[in-house]
Amino acid sequence: MFLLLLLTAALSPLTGGVAPGERGITCRQEIPPGLIRELWSHTTQLINRLPKREKVSRRLLPKFCTRCPERLIGWLEMKEVLNVYQRTVFSATVIQKLLPLHFSELLFRLQHTLQHCESSSRHSRWFQIFRKLERKIKKRRQRVLKAVREFTFILRWLDELAEHHSI
Repeated sequence: MFLLLLLTAALSPLTGGVAPGERGITCRQEIPPGLIRELWSHTTQLINRLPKREKVSRRLLPKFCTRCPERLIGWLEMKEVLNVYQRTVFSATVIQKLLPLHFSELLFRLQHTLQHCESSSRHSRWFQIFRKLERKIKKRRQRVLKAVREFTFILRWLDELAEHHSI
């Protein structure tokens, strides 16, 4: 009996103080399956409405991977990137005029889902990179347009996380 109590106490910090059967709904379970697809199609519509690119420039978003340990991105990072996009990209007046119908509602649903599903509460090690990204986007209008074009990367990462990871 003492060994069982000791083992439970040792596992408690790993599960956040909650028994494994009592854990909350994970981000993977919380995101509706059609939400990412719908956002993807609306993003494609938005990208088609944007002015054509004059020149090819460097990518704004960092290169992340949902499976590689050295550039790993998780739900917390996705929440932070979506917050940056909501504050700087999709709130820009240039983009507001071009947004497809219901795009803002879908984005809000995704943000709300990520805010309330279970994830780590500590800051990501990528937090400073996201702040730098936000400052870069705010500097020039062309970067806002480029950031919209790169939103498909974020949707792809979300889809991969929802498909392959449990938390």
